[in-house]
Amino acid sequence: MNLSEIMTTNFAVVTPQATLADASRRMVDVDTGAAVVIENDRLVGMVSERDLLRVFRDGGSPDQVVEDRMTRDVLSASPTTAVPEAMAIMVDGKFRHLPIVKDGRVVGMISMRDLMAWASLAIRSGGHSELDEVD
Repeated sequence: MNLSEIMTTNFAVVTPQATLADASRRMVDVDTGAAVVIENDRLVGMVSERDLLRVFRDGGSPDQVVEDRMTRDVLSASPTTAVPEAMAIMVDGKFRHLPIVKDGRVVGMISMRDLMAWASLAIRSGGHSELDEVD
């Protein structure tokens, strides 16, 4: 199974110039813990609920722009990436959201919650073979 079969295409998108409050609202609207940061149709970063928590810990303001707090150099996967491979990327990288990119554009998002749902279904249905591919 690959990511195209389980990724969500309804994901939060913000620009680098959006405020953290705007990013927060967009994430809540889509019911996700991260937003992709897009500029000129290209992925330039991500902002997550962890990033927002760090802002408040540091005494920052929700009026700060996303660009000042986003994670840069974001790893991504393609729609054809195998689900166990995506899981390994996220576990190794210690992050909970992975953008799915095709032809340079973000087309979806996968979260640890999505991967846990996939793994749970595979286990309950007896489909251990795909889970065995994760090292």
